[in-house]
Amino acid sequence: MMSGLFQVSTDYLLKDKEEGQTEKVVYYREVRPWQFEKKSRRTLFGLPLYHICFQGMREDSGRFRMKMTPARGILAIGVRATGVVSVGVFARGLVAVGAAAMGLISSGAVSLGILALGAIATGIIAGGNISVGIIAFGNLAVGMYTIGNCAIANKIALGNYASGHIAMGNTVSGVKEVLLKDANFSDMNREAVRSLITQEFPKTWPIIQKLFTMW
Repeated sequence: MMSGLFQVSTDYLLKDKEEGQTEKVVYYREVRPWQFEKKSRRTLFGLPLYHICFQGMREDSGRFRMKMTPARGILAIGVRATGVVSVGVFARGLVAVGAAAMGLISSGAVSLGILALGAIATGIIAGGNISVGIIAFGNLAVGMYTIGNCAIANKIALGNYASGHIAMGNTVSGVKEVLLKDANFSDMNREAVRSLITQEFPKTWPIIQKLFTMW
């Protein structure tokens, strides 16, 4: 009667569990800390000469998780590295190399610096798939002086598609346009281009003039 009243089995009423019911088993993963660190005892300007630091957690399954522990030194290597020369997933320094890098000279998937190289690069001189700089090279280059598949410039642009005050390339849009039929710009008249640059921008540095007339 009680079983019918509460709409449960008699096993449920009289025993800790019903016949055939299995207990829930909780599995615990053992997680072990992992660390590799080497640091120079000697310092320069308060920083160790080198600091290599990687930390993380390793599970029984073999899965490894990195921790964002910083490495700081004249030479810094780690997941997050800061130094005169730094190498890491995230790197900052005078010379920085990493997935995301920021420095005077930087190289990475995303890079920012005076000289920046990467998939996405921003700097005084920038080179990459997408680059923004005073002098920019790339598939999409935006800046004052640009060279690329799609080059957009304030002053001089050279590319398959070029847009700028002086636009040179296969498809051009500018105040002064130089249409080139060859995709490699081999049909460029160097002397005519040099004359056009000095006429429009008399103070253009010789190295910039050479950069746009070397093809």
